[in-house]
Amino acid sequence: MKLVVIICVEELSDLARDLLKKTQVPAFSETDIKGTRIIEENTSDNWFADKHALDNSRLFFTFCNEQKAAQVLKAVTECKTDIKNEHVHAFQLDIEKTIS
Repeated sequence: MKLVVIICVEELSDLARDLLKKTQVPAFSETDIKGTRIIEENTSDNWFADKHALDNSRLFFTFCNEQKAAQVLKAVTECKTDIKNEHVHAFQLDIEKTIS
């Protein structure tokens, strides 16, 4: 069994949902997350400027078999060929044990 995770900016949430539906995963969950980019050096003259940029993001995850996980990751890879989808990321983890 695999755990597949997709993380994207809020604006690409529908794309992530469509990828999961297109690959026919048995079920998936999603939640809001805040992404933080830490800016090393504040070059702004505005002394109110923040050194942390927050992004509204979504995290999707699904438990599935190895074949389905490969399909999801392939679909994400293919969608990232379009530069407007560069903020979609995915990974899979092996699940050693489950308690149902």
